Amino acid sequence: MATGRLWIGWNRGDITPRQKTFVLGQFHTRISDEVLSPLTATALALEVRGDDGATDQAVLVSCDLAGEDCKAQLLQALEGRCPGLDLAKITISATHTHTAPAMRSGGYAEPENDPDFMKPETYCDWLVAQLADIVEAAWRARQPGGLSRGFGYAVVGRCRRAVYADGTALMYGNTNREDFIGFEACDDHAVNLLFTRNEAGDLTGILVNLAATAQCKEGLEAFTADYWHNVREAMAARYGAAVHLLPLCAPAGDMSPHVISDQKEVKDLRDRIGVDDSGIVTRRIMAAVEEALATASPAEETVELVHAVHHFRLPRMRVTKKQYELEKRIPAMSEEERKRQPFGFEKIWPFGPICDLVTRYEQQDTKPELDVECHVIRLGDVAFATNPFELFVEYGMRIRCRSRALQTFLVQLTDGSCSEGGGYLPTQRGLDGGHYSALVKSNWVGPEGGAKLVDETVRAINTLFEGAEYPRTR
Repeated sequence: MATGRLWIGWNRGDITPRQKTFVLGQFHTRISDEVLSPLTATALALEVRGDDGATDQAVLVSCDLAGEDCKAQLLQALEGRCPGLDLAKITISATHTHTAPAMRSGGYAEPENDPDFMKPETYCDWLVAQLADIVEAAWRARQPGGLSRGFGYAVVGRCRRAVYADGTALMYGNTNREDFIGFEACDDHAVNLLFTRNEAGDLTGILVNLAATAQCKEGLEAFTADYWHNVREAMAARYGAAVHLLPLCAPAGDMSPHVISDQKEVKDLRDRIGVDDSGIVTRRIMAAVEEALATASPAEETVELVHAVHHFRLPRMRVTKKQYELEKRIPAMSEEERKRQPFGFEKIWPFGPICDLVTRYEQQDTKPELDVECHVIRLGDVAFATNPFELFVEYGMRIRCRSRALQTFLVQLTDGSCSEGGGYLPTQRGLDGGHYSALVKSNWVGPEGGAKLVDETVRAINTLFEGAEYPRTR
């Protein structure tokens, strides 16, 4: 733990593919080299140096990607490049756009004899080099500065799981059905913000933490940062191009910027304003940013910083023998037989080891737990806590409400989210409802592990805020 002068460094760079490659995020194969908006990676480097010689650090990296699958390579690439930086104090997150490139082969069929096609691993190698430059530049750019807190609300993410009278649920299910009875979870419109300033008091960066993935345009065969590109442009126009944006996605496994209620009303609103979904979202985020900046806490230049890296061991969701046997049969099924199977078992899924129920079943007795990397940081009155999952919103609510910090920034889809360590993490109600995101092929970990993740995260946060008491409203 260190208390002292705060040093801040920012940097950003373009991580858009330079060749055609896979577009990750759907079941079907998409290959593109069209760029609708650049994909950006941004790094914020924080360091506190105490008068007693104590120091601590945090480097937060946000990428316009579907998930994180290159951290080990990045840390290797950074060896010796950032003097004084403990590389374990780097955490990487994704905005979860479904219009970004894949980093691993195997999910989709690759074109044959196409010299213009870039393999995912080739993109990953190039990405690592870009990220290493961005992180190093942010670390070397550290200067004394200050930060202030902001808070507000913006309607961006909405529950995307419709519930029906028989107890079943569907992601993006029709809400005009006669048996539609509501939504599985509440929405989360909270926006936590941090503003950084240099010694002269000039605004240098804005950190925006909200519960919504970047998926207004998720089905396109093109690369785009989705609504975060629009927000970057709006912030540059409002505050200047030198001001950085660090978008951090809060728990939103069952949330989306897609509206499945109020659809007629929202279309009418968009048409009257003359914007698309990303435009509506941008207006709302900018309103929250502007209000929060106008009412932000006084900038602090001397703060407490402590950064703890945890490896929580969570019980894996077990594959049943029936699921195992059914999964083994899929390749030999006729098309007619596949159509008769329950959802999730009518085809092989392309999303890596989490979908390989055969291997999971055969290894689950010898590998009963999943090791997940989670960063818990105290920065003044603020706590950060990361997790690699697409975490259902209820878990985030539990953590935030039980946290002793004045503001709690929760970040999903972090360190290892695209490898064996991520996946959705549903509630029990979600599992009972079923469908995509809440069945075994979508989840390494279930509600038992979710409860443990909440408890461990809350304990880790509150350990850093012993004795802190902030008044609560009634």
